[in-house]
Amino acid sequence: MRITPFLAVAAALLLAGCFPPVTTHPVGTTATIANDPALIGLWHGKTDQPADRRGLYFHFLPAGDNTITVVMVQAGSEPDGGWMVASITTAMLGGNHIMNAQLKFSDGKAENDDRPGTIPLLYRFEGLNRMVLYLMDEDATKAAIRAHKIAGTVEQGQFGDATITASPKDLDAFLATRKGAALFGERFATLTKME
Repeated sequence: MRITPFLAVAAALLLAGCFPPVTTHPVGTTATIANDPALIGLWHGKTDQPADRRGLYFHFLPAGDNTITVVMVQAGSEPDGGWMVASITTAMLGGNHIMNAQLKFSDGKAENDDRPGTIPLLYRFEGLNRMVLYLMDEDATKAAIRAHKIAGTVEQGQFGDATITASPKDLDAFLATRKGAALFGERFATLTKME
């Protein structure tokens, strides 16, 4: 079965067997969570995963409650496209730009996620209108938890989910370091700002 970039995103973010690591507290609460104005607008993105390269559109819309609503739409008109909505907050830790994402809707249906917490993403700007997104690497995060570098839990089995349970202070201190930033794996998606 062919996996589109949208489904690759959905698989990485939604499927229980391969859900990315989450944190029980949003990253950046001790450093001030504030909307990053550089994100606001329409971006075209392509996943850096080997899949159909039609791409995705990301529209970052600021909300009055210091969050940003992100509407993600699969490019093209084929029936395997789709859309998702997430709510994010952003923070800066030791030079690392972090998004905390919570999925709200996928293809018009409310998400019934029973995993508490947020999905952290690292984002870096590569020039004026180019941004790269990184998800936490599941294996690296599990290894850090098992080595007691950061407090967390790892569920049983090969596909057990990882949850970072560190206090907000410890979480922010760790993710402000190079070791913390190293938990974010290879490029997940590259976005170019359109307007």
